[in-house]
Amino acid sequence: MLKRWADSVSLLGKLLKKSASSASPDLLTAAVELQEQSSEQLSGSLESNLSLIKDATQNPSDLIVRELLLQNEDGLKIRAAVLYIDGLAEKDIVHQCVILPLMQMDHNVQVTLTHIEKFVITASGIKRVSTLKESIKGLLYSSTLVLLDGVAETLLITSEGWEHRFVSNPTSEPIIRGPQDAFNEVLRTNTALIRRKIKDPQLVLFPIQIGTRTLTDGAIAYLQDVANPNIVNEVKRRLAKIETEGILDSGQLEDYLKDSPYSPFPQLNSTERVDKASAAILEGKVVVLVDGTPFALTMPITFTEFLLATEDYYTNFWAATMLRWVRFLAMLMALTLPSIYIAITTFHQEMLPTELMLAIASNRSGIPFPAFSEALIMEISLELLREASLRLPGTMGQTVGIVGALVIGQAAVQANIVGPVLTIIVSFTAIGAFAIPNYNASLTIRLLRFPIMMLAAVLGIFGIVFGTSMILIHMIHLRSFGVNYLAALTPQSLQDVDDSIVLKKPAFSLKYRPSFLGLRGKNRK
Repeated sequence: MLKRWADSVSLLGKLLKKSASSASPDLLTAAVELQEQSSEQLSGSLESNLSLIKDATQNPSDLIVRELLLQNEDGLKIRAAVLYIDGLAEKDIVHQCVILPLMQMDHNVQVTLTHIEKFVITASGIKRVSTLKESIKGLLYSSTLVLLDGVAETLLITSEGWEHRFVSNPTSEPIIRGPQDAFNEVLRTNTALIRRKIKDPQLVLFPIQIGTRTLTDGAIAYLQDVANPNIVNEVKRRLAKIETEGILDSGQLEDYLKDSPYSPFPQLNSTERVDKASAAILEGKVVVLVDGTPFALTMPITFTEFLLATEDYYTNFWAATMLRWVRFLAMLMALTLPSIYIAITTFHQEMLPTELMLAIASNRSGIPFPAFSEALIMEISLELLREASLRLPGTMGQTVGIVGALVIGQAAVQANIVGPVLTIIVSFTAIGAFAIPNYNASLTIRLLRFPIMMLAAVLGIFGIVFGTSMILIHMIHLRSFGVNYLAALTPQSLQDVDDSIVLKKPAFSLKYRPSFLGLRGKNRK
């Protein structure tokens, strides 16, 4: 009790001294600052330091404390302690590189923290800290702490050893031909995978940390002599402005990094493929990696990139060009095919040949719903089946998707709820959405399909033209870190057509990087 009172008097004296020397004193702020400083600094007492660390971490059950007795040259015993978090630190490293060398120390030397750091610990990374905050941070980052009685400092020893998923095949972007390695949830593994692809000293891996509670590590990857410095600085600025308590996936960063966060279109590209991220870096783009997620973000992007597949660069360029046109057609089908059916059957029957129109009319003769309601029922049913197949376990999800579509589709046609022609159109619409290589772009097309269907039900073909025009105008005004969203569709020179939705040239002809990125190095060397 007397000790607490003495500490309070001492703290009040420091507070009054600080407030007297300040030009504009704020007693409350000064008190808080002094209290934080006094609580963060380690003391020379081992018991006090252990108590501070346990209290700061809420005395967790996974905190392992190994106390040791080290013999000094004069025969005195000096107490020491080794602390680490079970499951984060590698036990073999702690035992072989920390505890065992400490127990086998020469008894004829002076036991100091400097001697332990220089001559005893065999681990590769050692750092000396003197504050509680740095000690707790190192402990939660899987480091091992070495405390010595009578020393107001501690050693942070690198001992990462948490469980993680090994490098495996990409699951969301599978290809037949090409590299089969994908990112995992460990940041250092991901940066090493990129280093293996790009062995260039100009490759920069700029470290970042986001989240006041999660303290999520990350890295900004780019080529120093190629990337546009304005884009690199803008990426760093936006990341530095993020104020949140936690980032658990790179997808959470997209809302902070977008130029237009309320737009339905994705303005950053995500990939789990190492070769795709490396190719983006070689093209002069910026890649952001985040610890805890296997997906990397690439920026800036244009809309046509969502229709390009990684496999295009590993196959014949004629076949790649044809497949790009097929994907572009699939995107148009997924966006407008149900709307065209609604517009023609409701307003513009004269646009179809008589025989085809009579066949459609006879099939819809017993259906009690208008074309829009009929299409809406089928589209909502399709989205429900798609969502259900994704949420169920793998084999069961495929079964539900196939059987559900067949059974429900056939039953709906026989019950005269929908027509067989619309069933075919909805099937082609689903196939078109599946043909889009990027999942986020496919979601956007599926979302925009519904307002265009409504416009078609009200205005017919004119509604479709109006809806697609509004989408195009919106896309023209979109920017991705200053780059026009449709820049690839409006090339400024013939060099930009070398690798576009229109044409894919062979690899030996791809000599120039896209000019609309404003890169330092435009030539591929």
